[in-house]
Amino acid sequence: MPGIDRTFAPRLHITGGALVFLATVVTLVVLSRSPGTSVLPYVASLVVGGALTSYLLWRPAKISGLAVLAVAAIGHGIALYGHTVFEDDFYRFIWDGWRLLETGTPYGIPPEDFIDNPAVPPAMRDILEWINYPYYPTIYGPVLQVIFAITTFFAGANELGLRFVFAAAALGLTALLLRKYSGDKVALFAWNPLVVAESTLHLHPDIFLGFALLAAVVAGRKHPIIAGTMLGIAACVKLVALAAWPLLLRLKPSAMIAAVATTAGLYGVFAVQGHGIGLDSTETFATQWYFNPYAYEPLFRAFGPTWGRLATLAIAAVLVVWLHARARGFEEVPLAAVFGVILLFAPAVNAWYLLWLLPLALGRKEVWPYVASAVLPLSYLTGLNLEDFSLEEFQVHPLAQYAQWGAIAAAILYDLWRGKRARGTPREQPALNDKIDHPQISVVIPALNEEASIGPTVRGIRSAGLRGLCEVIVADNGSTDQTAAKAAAAGARVIAEHERGYGAACLAALDALDPKTNIILFMDADLSDVPEEASELVKPIVANNADLVIGSRTLGAIEPGAMSVPQRFGNWLAPALVRLIWGVRYTDLGPYRAIRRDALDRLAMADRDFGWTIEMQVRAAKQQMRITERPARYRRRVGVSKISGTARGVIAAGCKILFVIGREAFGDFDRAGQTKGGRLAKPTDQETESSQIAV
Repeated sequence: MPGIDRTFAPRLHITGGALVFLATVVTLVVLSRSPGTSVLPYVASLVVGGALTSYLLWRPAKISGLAVLAVAAIGHGIALYGHTVFEDDFYRFIWDGWRLLETGTPYGIPPEDFIDNPAVPPAMRDILEWINYPYYPTIYGPVLQVIFAITTFFAGANELGLRFVFAAAALGLTALLLRKYSGDKVALFAWNPLVVAESTLHLHPDIFLGFALLAAVVAGRKHPIIAGTMLGIAACVKLVALAAWPLLLRLKPSAMIAAVATTAGLYGVFAVQGHGIGLDSTETFATQWYFNPYAYEPLFRAFGPTWGRLATLAIAAVLVVWLHARARGFEEVPLAAVFGVILLFAPAVNAWYLLWLLPLALGRKEVWPYVASAVLPLSYLTGLNLEDFSLEEFQVHPLAQYAQWGAIAAAILYDLWRGKRARGTPREQPALNDKIDHPQISVVIPALNEEASIGPTVRGIRSAGLRGLCEVIVADNGSTDQTAAKAAAAGARVIAEHERGYGAACLAALDALDPKTNIILFMDADLSDVPEEASELVKPIVANNADLVIGSRTLGAIEPGAMSVPQRFGNWLAPALVRLIWGVRYTDLGPYRAIRRDALDRLAMADRDFGWTIEMQVRAAKQQMRITERPARYRRRVGVSKISGTARGVIAAGCKILFVIGREAFGDFDRAGQTKGGRLAKPTDQETESSQIAV
């Protein structure tokens, strides 16, 4: 309406979010310094403050990065005056730091072994009395041990030193986020009361894991060695960081080398001393600890602790790999969801784990991470903190647990519903889908020693009544018989490619295409494909209903003996994997196919042997092209197949197809097409359009 300041409401929300954030931190500090602090008002402040802050900051509004950082610094500065209540892990940090300074390693010896040791100074004896689980050696990674040692060197047994270091890490993480995201997004993390509470106030070192993971993401493909180094450092903070390591497969090999070298080097410094590297305590935690679980709970009750943990580990591993694989590029891997899956199936879930999840959630407008940050503080409502003797010490009150997971489950379902609704929204087709008014079709036929069938194949396609046929190219793949001569005699243009490989022959033919060609039809040279069906494959492209058309033998009729059992199995497995990873349904890997030339250019085809057909189909799925299938008859071939005719050929083809699927799943699309012989075509914004597949 005229006269109304439309910027007032967003500004009010920003101001309100900042004030609620600071008020919550002040409340927590005051409560932490109060004698006999009750856990209920403390947790209530975190829950209400977190929920209200996220709500006020949810709608995008312009916030300067300097303002975000300044308000966050004030919040962490206030938290420096608090006391650590309901948590005692920091005593172990100070002890580990002292041990590293004194002996060169904190590993291998449990703190209880030092209880009567006169060499322990008085200040450290006081710390020793408060260490939890003193009968276990330390579990914390080498990077954290170095941080603890530096802090102890300068601050001694004073926890204030840890507060300054943890606050600096949180603010450094905020500054790093501002390099990647706008201020309004970063405020959702930096002004979240949980972030201040679990880092500067409660002194949980998970903030360093969040920093290392985000640094790797920011470095990305521009600085692969730095990205690999930071993922190595992350693994040396907490081993859970290994869930992000599939990112390294999308970068240059130097990234993986850097990650492995960093991890091995940091752990190796302690390993050579012969006191271990904390894996014994890690194993104890992984196999015995049980606290505030969600999806693990029903599996634990159904299968018991051992099989329940194995089941959750297997499910989580499959989902993590799937989330990595289905992402098209490095920047699109949903790391927040990856670590969310880990927490979903973990036997122990604490609120401070969100310190490494929330920074990774800012790139996606999803509700569940912020709902989790508001309700996970309810996990502090244990029998010990509530002084409720009807509960075990570390048992979360049932109402608190139901409230947590009920709210998170509702948020996840809401996000899934929103995502499905967004995917169902019709969008304008990309420019490559302009109608082809005058089809100019080139037929590509790779051939190797097919003198008995190449002539009838060429004559068959030339006489099949294919409207717009401008040329037939036979890519002779180093034949030692009369294939080339008989193809030329039948009216084909013969291109020689002496490097053996189905893909190499196809790529050679593409290099020789007539410039006027706008549709390419691929078929085999062994008379297994039916030339008269070519028009049906091309028709959806000419009608502007598809970019790629697969001649499906599964939907058509397969002549008895035309396909072996291994071929049929592979023809089921590979499309099943494509559907699982990329959500596109294929029924066949058949070589009989038609594709728009501009679409093929965008696929940047590179495979030079058995992986050609699956590479084309996977990349079309990743490009979100319009794909359809048409029934195609499949006849017994003339002569012996180079693949199915030998056990070696079947195994080699099967392995290559699986390799290509794996490579495409964990490799960035635009990087994979840079290899020799690839049809170089950089991805554009149009590639984000949705695909429609009709079978």
